[in-house]
Amino acid sequence: MNLSTLLITLAIILFVALLILFPEFRSLCFGWTRLFIKDMATTPEGAEAIYAEKINEAQDKYNKADNALRVAAGKLEVEENKLKTLTKQLKDVESKCEALVQAGKIEMAQIKADERAEVLSDIERTKKLIEAYTAAKSDAEEVHKACGMTLRKLKRESKEVVENMRVKAQLNEVYDSMDDLKNVTATDKLLDSIKEKNDDLNASVAGARVIHENRTSTKVQRANEAAKKLQSDDYLASLQKKYNK
Repeated sequence: MNLSTLLITLAIILFVALLILFPEFRSLCFGWTRLFIKDMATTPEGAEAIYAEKINEAQDKYNKADNALRVAAGKLEVEENKLKTLTKQLKDVESKCEALVQAGKIEMAQIKADERAEVLSDIERTKKLIEAYTAAKSDAEEVHKACGMTLRKLKRESKEVVENMRVKAQLNEVYDSMDDLKNVTATDKLLDSIKEKNDDLNASVAGARVIHENRTSTKVQRANEAAKKLQSDDYLASLQKKYNK
């Protein structure tokens, strides 16, 4: 035995010993198991696996009920056929016994009379078996029907619940992503800074324009430009008058 195998074996032995010697440890382990199963059941994949296990259990019960029904029905049919054969045999024995008595062969008739008693006994026993198998078949049919309904219900419920969990999980992801969009991130802060700076620049340009408009040099320059334009317009007007244009 190599070292790794030895260590695994010792670990298993220690774990089993702890389970046996310490009930608290056993309860703790069972608690962890229950928590794991409970957590597993909250996911669509876990729920599907648990439903699959339960469906397998229901399928096994259904198969057993189905087998019991077949056995009961088979035995009932055998006994009913046997009763038909015995009834026919009884009539035959009684007919032969009566013929022997009519022929005066009493000793042989006695043998047939004893045979008739055995056939009657077999008929009585067969009737009791038929009664028992009839009840067994009825019970088996009831159990078979109940198991079938449970199995179908689990299969239908599995599809509905698991699919609903899948859809709700997807919706949760969508809502979570929408919540993420609402959260302020570093990029959102940068965008806010850009917008703020853009507003500041707009305000700065507007202010600079006002200052420029109010400067004396700007007013003088515009007055000179207006005067030049007026002078040019007067000169052009004189030329048009001179040449009648």
